[in-house]
Amino acid sequence: MNKIKQNKIAFTLILLAIITIFSSFTILSLPVLFNYKSKVAIIEKNFYKSFKIYLFSSGKISYKPFPRPHLLVENASLNLNNTQEKKNLINTSNLKIFISLKDIYSKSFSNFLSTQISNSNLEINMSDIKEIRDHLYQKVHKPITLQNCKVFLKNKKNEVILISPIKKISFKINNDTRIKNFLLNGIIFGLNFKSEWKRSYDIPNLTMHNINLFNPNIEIRNKFKFENSKIFNGNSQIVYAHNKLEYDIKFNDNRIEILSPNKKKTNFNLDSKIQLNPFYFEGDLTIKKIKADKIFNTILMSLFTFDENFVGNFNGKLKIKFDDLKNRLIKKGEIDFEINEKKIKFEKAKFYLDKIGIINSNISFVEDDDNLKFILNNQLNIENHIEFAKMFQIGSNKIKKVKKIYFDAEKTIGDRNLTISNVKIGTNLRKNKSNEIFYVKNIQNLRSYIRKIID
Repeated sequence: MNKIKQNKIAFTLILLAIITIFSSFTILSLPVLFNYKSKVAIIEKNFYKSFKIYLFSSGKISYKPFPRPHLLVENASLNLNNTQEKKNLINTSNLKIFISLKDIYSKSFSNFLSTQISNSNLEINMSDIKEIRDHLYQKVHKPITLQNCKVFLKNKKNEVILISPIKKISFKINNDTRIKNFLLNGIIFGLNFKSEWKRSYDIPNLTMHNINLFNPNIEIRNKFKFENSKIFNGNSQIVYAHNKLEYDIKFNDNRIEILSPNKKKTNFNLDSKIQLNPFYFEGDLTIKKIKADKIFNTILMSLFTFDENFVGNFNGKLKIKFDDLKNRLIKKGEIDFEINEKKIKFEKAKFYLDKIGIINSNISFVEDDDNLKFILNNQLNIENHIEFAKMFQIGSNKIKKVKKIYFDAEKTIGDRNLTISNVKIGTNLRKNKSNEIFYVKNIQNLRSYIRKIID
């Protein structure tokens, strides 16, 4: 009897499980048969109510029970303003609107839970950035997710200036902590990065924005405090390898001031003033404790081989200063640039020889047989002939009457060596000119050549 009773109980449990599973599948799948075409206007209206994004649907809307109950909109356009005259921010064939079963069966479509956009393109013009920022700061909405998308950033001429593949964007408000989060994971300029922006509704005038770049590993931490739309202050900290950069940012009525608060502790210091309308800037960037080779191989090469589209309508003057250089001869220097009409123009340069004098240079950039080269026309003003004699190991009496030395130098990018030519000593340039070409590999080479020229 006990076995029969146990078998009945087991059968009953199995039957209940089958009924439960079948009922669940029925409840989940039955809405597939509903007609959603007549509900398009309600869905579009409540989509904006939930996500503060305008939805324009022109394709099929269907119900999908798995992995979570949702509506699939197969031809959708999304925008931040209620007009189709302006080009849409997103056109997608894969828009999912997650919804509760209660809302499905009531057919009210008034309680959307979240939305997800997959495998789509975001076409953003520079003029769209203000609308995106307003949505970020001012709108209260339900969770928005984008997966495996691409961002196309366009200039005023509708030309694509940046393409950024995006693995995931998550945009939501935590109702418990009252914090709004914008998480982004993607690729920019070939670098993998993660970005997290957050703002607490308890302290609405304060925002935090952290960015992490990978390979090379760079961490950027930003904090901004807003008084109103015309005045805000911020602090930015950048950590790269052993370098730490820190900047204070002040914005006041279309003017931006950027300063380095701890100049003694940081190796990249900035002192810049920017006017936004019309755009113009003047800035000093001081770089400390780098090898002299990096001035040409990294910094100047980046400036001379820039993409004009990234410069855009920037206009202004930039002075790059070098201090405490890791070089036996050159300890500091400065180079002036002017940026105008998508061109970066070199103006002048100075390099300070330790206790000896100053080299004034004109720098140009050329491409020769697939090699990138810097050409320098130089004038060395000797201020201390005794220190010059010590450095180059020559008799001080041979150099004491020499006040100026003129020479040309050529530096190929990636090559540690330097070529020196057209050396002219003093003011009598015809008499004291050397037509030899000298290949400088190290300070010993240079001393040997200097002695040969002076003697």
